[in-house]
Order: sequence, then C-alpha cells, then structure tokens
Amino acid sequence: MKRHHIAAMLMLQSIGSGAFAQSSITIYGSVDNGITYVNNVGGKSVVKMQDGINKSNALGFTGTEDLGGGLHSIFKLENGFSLNSGALGQGLMFGKQAYVGLGKSGVGDVYLGRQYDYTLQLERYMQPFLNCGIMVFENGDLDRASGERLNNAVQFNSANFGGFTFGAMYAFGQNAGTSSTNIGRAYSGNVQYGYGPFSAALVVTDINKVAVLAGATGAPTLLGQRLTPSTVLLVDNQRILGAAGMYTFGSWRASAIYTNTRLQLNGNSATDQVVHVGGDYRPQPDVDLAAKVSYDKLDGSHWYSVAASADYLLSKQTDIYLELVGQKAGGASGTVASIAVMGPSSTDSQFVSRVGLRHFF
Repeated sequence: MKRHHIAAMLMLQSIGSGAFAQSSITIYGSVDNGITYVNNVGGKSVVKMQDGINKSNALGFTGTEDLGGGLHSIFKLENGFSLNSGALGQGLMFGKQAYVGLGKSGVGDVYLGRQYDYTLQLERYMQPFLNCGIMVFENGDLDRASGERLNNAVQFNSANFGGFTFGAMYAFGQNAGTSSTNIGRAYSGNVQYGYGPFSAALVVTDINKVAVLAGATGAPTLLGQRLTPSTVLLVDNQRILGAAGMYTFGSWRASAIYTNTRLQLNGNSATDQVVHVGGDYRPQPDVDLAAKVSYDKLDGSHWYSVAASADYLLSKQTDIYLELVGQKAGGASGTVASIAVMGPSSTDSQFVSRVGLRHFF
C-alpha cells in the first residue's frame, strides 16, 4: 500500500508541476511611516505619526499564466492598510485593485474588475518629484492624479507600437455603492509616447455622480455651496483632462503636468486648473534630491505650492527621507491654504515637514 501511495504522490506532483510550469505569482507591497509636523491645521500646530504619506501602504498578489499561442491570463489583488492602526485601506479587503484579465502578445490586455482610472498615469510623470509625498497633489485631489478607482470596470491596454501605447476603460454604474468613486457610469482613456529620454501622455476621465473632497480644497465656496473642512459634494459630473511630459538627461530628470477639471452640480459648474513643474537630481546612486512648484486655480481662489525632498537609500528596498512643503493661498475672500491630506489652515499659508522610513518588498 505504501508503494501505491508513493507512486500516486509522485504522479500528482508531476502533473502539478507540468500544469503550473508556465505560471507565475508574485507577492509584493510597500510600507511607509513617519512623523509629520504641520504649522497650522484649523488654527493650531500639529505633530503626528502618519503612515502611507510618502508611499501608500499596500500588499498585493499578481499573477500570469501562459495559455499558448501568444495568449496569457492576468490577475491582481491589492490591499491597502494602515500601519499605525491595522485598519483596512478604502474599507475593503482589496480596496486598491481587484481584477482578472486576458492578453494577447503584440495586441494588448483586457482587465475586468476594480481598477484605477487613467488619470493615475499622470503619477508616473511626477516620478522626478514624487518623493515629496502625497502632499504634491492638488489640495482635494479634484483631478484624481493621486489614484482613484472605478468599480465594475472594463479596461483595455494596448501593446507598444513604435513608442505609442493607448488605453480605454468603461465603468458600469450599477451596484457601485459607497465603496466606489463612480456611482454613475464612467469612462477614461489615455495615449502615451516614449522615445529615448522623452515621454509624454494625454488622459481623459469622465464620471457621473461622484463624491469630491470639496472642503479639503481650502476654497470658501464651490458650486454654489458654502464649504467647511469636512464638506464632501456628490457632483453630477466630473470631467478631467490631463497632459504631461518628462525628460531625462544624465543624473537629472524634469517633468511638467497640467490638469483641467470641470465639476457640475445642479446647473452650476466650476473649473480647477493645476500646473506642476519639477525634477530631481541623483548626485550618487543612493541619494535623490527633488523639488517642484505648482499653481492651482479653482474659480476665484488660487494656491502656490513649493515642495522639496531628500531621499537616502539604505538598500535597494529601504530608504529614509525628509519632505518639506509650503503653500500660499490667495484670491477669493476666505480662501485658506490646505496642503493635500493635512487639513485646511486657518490662514492663507501652511507649512509641512516630515521625516519617514519606507520599505518595498
């Protein structure tokens, strides 16, 4: 009997190894934590421990299987979480991404599930100054450049054709609920081009019935509504246009990003325009120095921001960093500074400094 058991086990192992010989699964993630100082949040200074500020915390599983004939299957399950509390990010088990798809070599991939819209592609052009953290994004992330998801989404990403790639996605609004940023239908698309040290992109995203963090902008009013720091508006439509370019020369990189976001609610409309210009310099492989300036105009209000960071690699996977961000508000009476995720100041200025530790795996 033992011989039969051993033979059966060996046969099962050989079948299993053959079935999965063309498959691969990767576990990956990142953790970030640090101490943040804000000189003014609602009229007082704050020192606090914050995680996921330089790089959002994540634990993910991704895999692919070769199906033969140039076909392959793909899946991704990615979870967000808090290091300091252990809480789930986005309030979901796989709140960051959850999709499955099929691809064809030389053509492209189709994904189905919960996915980022294409305004996230602008983030890759922020890489030269992204070490300044999430604070480099628009105050209330009205242009969604920091990365927002759509439920019930179908997405196609093309193969590379002479440096050009493109993508399109559509998200169905049914059963989206509060866990999604699209209660109504949504569509998004992008075109990108890369040649040598130069790359550029155009993106568009259009969503019906979407919640926006209006109170985080620092504006006194928006779409006819008086705002408080916690105000969230469910707008009828959000349309985003974005353009970006990046150039690398030796140890230097420079990039520029422009976004134009139109919001509509009950017959009222508002437009937010943001320009980022920045870059980084690597004096040696384990040191990265970055800086950027930005201008944000939302109807009668505007904000100027300056950010700088220094990043030191302890290894290929672990680094320590220092971030400094300042902002000055102006325009409409009552407009205050409001650096992203920090909360509005009680005045027209705000300053943030942060020191942290980051690890990738």
